[in-house]
Amino acid sequence: MNAVATEKRSAGKLKLTADGLQNLTILAIFVIICIVGYILKPDLFLTTNNMVNILVSASSTIITASAVTMVLISGNLDLSVGGVGAMAGVLFGLFAKAGVPVLTSAVLAVLAGMICGCLSGLIISALSLPSFIISLAFKYIASGIALIGAGGAIISAGLPGNIGMLGRTISGIPLPVVYAIVIFLIFLFIQNKTVFASQAYAIGSNITTAKLSGINTTKVVTIIFMLSGMVAAFTGVVVTSRFTVADCGILPGFESDCIIAAVLGGTDVNGGRGTVFGMIIGALIIGVLTNIMNMQGLASYTQDVVKGVVLALAILLNNTIRSKVKV
Repeated sequence: MNAVATEKRSAGKLKLTADGLQNLTILAIFVIICIVGYILKPDLFLTTNNMVNILVSASSTIITASAVTMVLISGNLDLSVGGVGAMAGVLFGLFAKAGVPVLTSAVLAVLAGMICGCLSGLIISALSLPSFIISLAFKYIASGIALIGAGGAIISAGLPGNIGMLGRTISGIPLPVVYAIVIFLIFLFIQNKTVFASQAYAIGSNITTAKLSGINTTKVVTIIFMLSGMVAAFTGVVVTSRFTVADCGILPGFESDCIIAAVLGGTDVNGGRGTVFGMIIGALIIGVLTNIMNMQGLASYTQDVVKGVVLALAILLNNTIRSKVKV
């Protein structure tokens, strides 16, 4: 369960755990992808502007995938994060347009996402319903609210001039990157230092055993989905602030990016295994891959094919490492 690659001493020799080998492997893949990017575009790839663009692009995935990783660890799946993010972005814009202060508007939008996640988690855990179906239902609900709120379009007229305050760059440092680092560190602490995370691992490993050991599975799963909804909403608010428009179509395919980042980082889709540390490497891989494909002029549908292949290979790699390395 350690976030960093750990080592065990056995008979005077160092032995990597499955998580450790997974993180080292994915780190090596990240370096190789960066080398390929430099070879393809040596004059553009390693420029400061491009590195900043990659970090800003990856920040949205890092923020939300930090919570999505915990969802997967608990043996569940959250497909609602894209819809919740879009809903929060539109609500943020509508509140601000109505004269509510920008920070208050952001808080209200994030609360809406938190409520969405809380309801989703409560239904899943209390009624023992499949998270795939319930989270998908909430994705459609949230996306529908976003479409209704924005009238199926983009809200730009009437927004206050300071709506971009949450997504701006200060002294050369983009605020979205700062948010990503802070939220990553918070979830890293939760994963490594709290009983709550240990309970999430136990639920993901065997929910029946977890219940018999006295873990309140309904409470833990509800809180995990609540956190997921909250950070997804926060991501929607930040993206809306960055572009200074409220778009009901923001974050398309976002849940896929978050799941790919988590799985690339070694999180088991069946639950019980995974690290937030590994997730951040996976998120950076997604960011670099997208950046390279954009520089090569690949169409969005071609990029979707590549991401699908990456997800399939990530699951294959994960299963291979788990079967070869004994923890």
